[in-house]
Amino acid sequence: MKTKTCRLLLAGAAILLLTSSLSAQKYGKELYEHMQKTRLVKTEGTMWVSWLPDGSGYFFSEKDTTSGAMKFIRVEPESGEESALFPEELQSALLTEYARLSGENPGDLPFSSFDYVMQGQAILFKTGSGYFLFDLKNKSMRRLLRPEIEKQPGSDGLMRNMRASQLWNGTWSPDYTYFAYVKGYDLYITHSGTGEETRLTHDGDENIFNGRPNWVYPEEFGQLTAYWWSPDGKKLAYYSSDETEVYKFPIVHHLKPEAGLELQSYPKAGETNPTVYLKIIDIATGKTTTVDTRSNSDTYIIRPTWLQDGSALLFMRMNRDQNYLELLAADPETGTVRTILEEKEEFFINLHDDFYQLADGRHFLWSSERSGWRQLYLYRLDGTLVRQLTRGKQPVEKIVRVDEKNKWVYFTAFTNDGLDTQFFRVRLNGKKQQKLTSVPGSHYINMDPSARYYTDMYSSFTTPLTVSLHRADGKLLRTLASSNIEALEALPLEKPELITIKAADGETDLHGLLFKPAGYDANKAYPLVVSVYGGPHSKMIRNSFQMAGREQRLAQLGFMVWKMDNRGLTRRGKHFETRTYRKLGQVDLDDQVAGVREISKRPYIDADRVGIFGHSYGGYMTCLALLKFPQVFHVGVAGAPVTDWRNYDTIYTERYMSTPQKNPEGYDEGSAMPFAGNLTGKLLLVHGTIDNNVHPGNTIQLIDALVKAGKRFDLMLYPNNRHGIRGKAGRHYRQLTVDYLSEHLNPEPVVAPAGQ
Repeated sequence: MKTKTCRLLLAGAAILLLTSSLSAQKYGKELYEHMQKTRLVKTEGTMWVSWLPDGSGYFFSEKDTTSGAMKFIRVEPESGEESALFPEELQSALLTEYARLSGENPGDLPFSSFDYVMQGQAILFKTGSGYFLFDLKNKSMRRLLRPEIEKQPGSDGLMRNMRASQLWNGTWSPDYTYFAYVKGYDLYITHSGTGEETRLTHDGDENIFNGRPNWVYPEEFGQLTAYWWSPDGKKLAYYSSDETEVYKFPIVHHLKPEAGLELQSYPKAGETNPTVYLKIIDIATGKTTTVDTRSNSDTYIIRPTWLQDGSALLFMRMNRDQNYLELLAADPETGTVRTILEEKEEFFINLHDDFYQLADGRHFLWSSERSGWRQLYLYRLDGTLVRQLTRGKQPVEKIVRVDEKNKWVYFTAFTNDGLDTQFFRVRLNGKKQQKLTSVPGSHYINMDPSARYYTDMYSSFTTPLTVSLHRADGKLLRTLASSNIEALEALPLEKPELITIKAADGETDLHGLLFKPAGYDANKAYPLVVSVYGGPHSKMIRNSFQMAGREQRLAQLGFMVWKMDNRGLTRRGKHFETRTYRKLGQVDLDDQVAGVREISKRPYIDADRVGIFGHSYGGYMTCLALLKFPQVFHVGVAGAPVTDWRNYDTIYTERYMSTPQKNPEGYDEGSAMPFAGNLTGKLLLVHGTIDNNVHPGNTIQLIDALVKAGKRFDLMLYPNNRHGIRGKAGRHYRQLTVDYLSEHLNPEPVVAPAGQ
């Protein structure tokens, strides 16, 4: 028996050793599949904190293991001491009031989530019985009556994150007396106490959008809202968008025998824009005042916001060329307008959200790229520049918080040629600028309303995600979350290599990352796959942890995977960003070609097997790469490509290309169709059939050109998918991309190095 037991123990030990060896020696497809299905980076701890509005700390929620009720826990930042967010007395008052209004006695808090509202003096929550507002000071509660909003046909793809949009959710007045919403194409309000509905506008239809966003403003200006309550809740400002002359693009839903037709107002480059008016309605009298915006189809009206005292409605007006912007103030009673400031640039102006009103009611913060680098400025509301607050060649990303009591402005900015995002503060007098984050990398800051504490969500090329809690002066209090990468470190992965090369101009430094297969042999030549986007207002190469991302996984199939930022992108100042002005598909593509040619000089890269893939602008770059440089690129997967800028919308396209009428050569050179006859490689075109951003017509036009040129290509359509191909279709698309690149670039199976 002893001998048998010994043999069993030895056999078990051998199995354990073999299993351990195999898990540590995965290479090639086995390693790729392991990375696909295994969570290699596990972040443990508190990733995100919800700050209390009074600056007294933060809170989190958890389920009681016994009762199943939701508990809300307050945390004191300095000590980490925890206490009940709703102490017994407050919870008792809340439950009493809730029972009085709803007739229910839940025993525990009746909600699993809530929002602080009314400057933190109340909370708003929803239950099966409706909406409730609880005053934390007076311990009184109101039941708020409001209708359920009907989602308008075709609005599901109107903008990003429709579930959280104003159109689908409506907006309460600041004192919660009224609830505003859109029904059809008109604005309505309901009194929250009586439930009485009032129709505010009466001329809305398929061509007149009252309080309802059009497509192009949310997509290209990030203007997600279309009506705005005055601070006292007595007036409602709103957009009235005249779409009469805007082309209605047909989008066909094919999955039923009787196809559905969706008509979308979509202004194509060089064609007629919507004319957007700004109006203000007095809730008590119904009087409507039209703001003197001087609106026409060549004018953009953006970022309406009320002054804190309600004395004026501010907004930005920009010309169609997008190189002249005015900050204007409208009198809500008369609609007359005065100019506060103007911005002029040679090429185009990037919009921002850095207008910040100071509590004195006389000053505001503003950002501008007039120096070539986005900086912060202090202005008076009469338009007088008080001072420039920030300086240097590190463009400001955004204002994070303003501490008016201690006279600090907190902001993030891009450093190290845009690779890093760092956290700073500067005095309101423009002095004592300090960098609060101490290590290179990408820092995302979440600061409490009182500007006493902040969390720093950080990672770098070498450091996985961590979250730490700090005082406002940068002093570390404690780590809230960290990443366990033991499973990742057990794999024989190569770290991505950061490489600097010259752009096509031979002067500008560009950054790229090269991902290599685990156990690669430097004496062998591997096919190169380029992961590309390359479009304006983007950046792919950032100092963040990328050891387990898509490019790293793809490399394990036997590819060298390369991604690089070309000229024309953000974070490196206006001169760098405007190098592609009027030349999309030229300068940017030339840089990508220069990158491939330079990286292909390495002996372990096979310059005769180069693939490229990307989606949206990346799909566009993929098409042009194969058609303009067939000697450099041999296989491509192009998802939802713009194939001719005449097919895309006015605001985005004209910002970077001007109009087709003013820049016909740029549009011709940037179009894929004239170069269809050059195709010699393998091209897979992919598109969602109801894409309302980059319309399927882009792919269809390229198909037509390729057919006329007698070229063979491949096509994949995803029914009832919009620009983002998601769910099962998205998984299919990702696998199809991998399979297509593998089939046509024919990477050799990667095996464990000799002796392992």
